[in-house]
Amino acid sequence: MNFREKFAIQKNITYELVRKSIKTQYRNSVLGMLWTVLNPLLNMLVMWLVFSRFFGDGDELYPIYLLTGNILFACLRSATEGSLGSIVNNRDLITRIRVESHMFPLSSTIASLVTFGFSMIALLLIMAGMQIFGGYQIFKVEILLVLLMIPAFVLFELGIGLFLSALYVYARDVKYLYSVFLTLWTYATPVFYKVERLSGSTFGNLIKFNPMFHFLNFFRSATYLGFDGMFWKQMLIMYGCALASMLIGTVVFKLLKKNFVMNI
Repeated sequence: MNFREKFAIQKNITYELVRKSIKTQYRNSVLGMLWTVLNPLLNMLVMWLVFSRFFGDGDELYPIYLLTGNILFACLRSATEGSLGSIVNNRDLITRIRVESHMFPLSSTIASLVTFGFSMIALLLIMAGMQIFGGYQIFKVEILLVLLMIPAFVLFELGIGLFLSALYVYARDVKYLYSVFLTLWTYATPVFYKVERLSGSTFGNLIKFNPMFHFLNFFRSATYLGFDGMFWKQMLIMYGCALASMLIGTVVFKLLKKNFVMNI
């Protein structure tokens, strides 16, 4: 089998796995894929009602601030949680058909990217509504720069997914530990609060070591805040985080891969 045939087979398998993941996610749902648009909007509404008084700082664009945070972190959560058990949950395909094991975390990552695309519709609707009915000049050509963020974010998620899926084969406790870690990570990321409020504090300095802070900062800059001359710095940090994640994830995955069949 030559490279082209092997690539075509892997592409078809990935497509089927992604399709299966998305269909499973919305199985028996009346609204189906519409939830990918409604869910971030409803979460944003709840968080706006709860946090706007304490963290809004009088910012009339705070709903967009919340929505951008929700969309990006939900994408990370979906990709990594989906990847975590992807190898164990597909043990039959690995042991019988000999499907390459890395295809499963990859398909979970791509499925989350599809959801991210639909969630962007919710963001664009809110931005359009605030511009049309609120008179805010929100839309800028810089929003197209989100396309430059996506490859870095996908690599970042995939690296984590490879790492988690490999560990989960040997230790099922990883699922519970990662759930706790995700909660901590959510609060350590400025999803609903603003970093300016923490200026000068120890936590405010430590938060800059959080990769999600930089991805979210770029996402908000591209969608509505603007870059203020920080574009290339943010790009370098994002892609640095992405490559570091992929390097660690790939190395751990390859080291543990040889005994997958014996442990799943």
